[in-house]
Amino acid sequence: MCECCPKKPERFETLEKLNAHEAKKPHICTFCGNRFKNKNEAKRHQNSRHVRPYSWSCSALSGYDRAFHDSTNRPGEADTCGYCGDEFPRSGGGPDTGASSGGDAPRYATVQDWDERIKHLKEVHKFGKCDSFKKFFRADHFRQHLQHGHAGTSGKWTSMLETVCMSEEDLETR
Repeated sequence: MCECCPKKPERFETLEKLNAHEAKKPHICTFCGNRFKNKNEAKRHQNSRHVRPYSWSCSALSGYDRAFHDSTNRPGEADTCGYCGDEFPRSGGGPDTGASSGGDAPRYATVQDWDERIKHLKEVHKFGKCDSFKKFFRADHFRQHLQHGHAGTSGKWTSMLETVCMSEEDLETR
């Protein structure tokens, strides 16, 4: 019986057939002995199951401001939602304060601006509603959580949110 297919082990009539079967998965996990067809699959398995150098969690978003970053299209004048990429203008400051008007000082978000942002986060993205203890050990699984749990859309804005929610793990093996 093969041990390289832990979910569905197969029986083989001869040792030669077993060896031929196992040769299809030459890359072996050094922690648990699972076998993989290619090196990348083995490395991904080790990093997500055993080593886990990083994790992602919504609990890292300790405040509403952490879900926004300075707009790349209108720097100093608007903020971008890290979940969906929507832009929220900053209405604070005079007419000569915006970067596009030649002023040096960036505009600022007023209390009313933040009320609108917070309403957006709560109503559209269910901010603070998911299990704050849940951790993801693969970035693609965290992206799926953002998409399905928070109505997030993939784009350059999500990389900021991933960075904010990422933390280094203790490198003990699991």
